[in-house]
Amino acid sequence: LIVFRSTRVGFRVNSPGREKLEKREGYWGVAVVAFLVVVLGGTIMQIPYWKSDRAGTVPQTVNVTGRQFAWTVNPPRLKIGLKTRFQVQSADVAHGLGVYDPDDVLIKQVNVGPGVQQDFVITFTRPGTYKLRCLEFCGVDHHLMENKMEVTR
Repeated sequence: LIVFRSTRVGFRVNSPGREKLEKREGYWGVAVVAFLVVVLGGTIMQIPYWKSDRAGTVPQTVNVTGRQFAWTVNPPRLKIGLKTRFQVQSADVAHGLGVYDPDDVLIKQVNVGPGVQQDFVITFTRPGTYKLRCLEFCGVDHHLMENKMEVTR
């Protein structure tokens, strides 16, 4: 008890007043907003939707329509090295189109709902058979929803 009392003699906590605390909170608020603006400014150009895929001429166009439980691809044969615009639509329910390269690696994905057309541009750099698969559950036979495209020289 003597040790406790001896260490507490003259011990007094100085707490800042209300005005000082409010001023500190204001500084912290400004610091957080400034940090978020810097992060946004540094990363906003990385958003893929802002790329100018729609600019210029696109020599190939592929119409892809999803319906339970198949993809319709027109035309099913494409040339390598050309910009290709995909126009993806759904005839019935929501679908997710996944484009897989010949090594079965996902290279592009887009979701599409009924009555909505999603466009994207892609350039195939390798010949081979590319698979189109549904990535969003669309019904009982969803796992069977697959089609192929041939990319040739």
